[in-house]
Amino acid sequence: MKWLLFLLSLFALFVANNALFWLPGKYNWFSFLMAGTAIAVAAASAWFSGKRFATSAHGMQPRFMDVVMTLPPTIWIVVIFLFCVFGLIKIVGNWSHSR
Repeated sequence: MKWLLFLLSLFALFVANNALFWLPGKYNWFSFLMAGTAIAVAAASAWFSGKRFATSAHGMQPRFMDVVMTLPPTIWIVVIFLFCVFGLIKIVGNWSHSR
């Protein structure tokens, strides 16, 4: 089940990437709703997958840092950071072209 949740997290991040950066046209409510929902689904599935990864490694209830240091939440954090960086680049690029 941990691998299925991990794959669901990756797929949800892929959907968010498509909604944020690859859909043609201007941003509208549908793009933001789809991206926000995909990011929330990715966060939840990465968290629960990370809990299963941490539990299987120790055999007891994992601590917060044990879960965050597993692969799924780490990938989620890195991808969300990249979304923020590329989103800021896109905003600055659009702002400089409009001047």
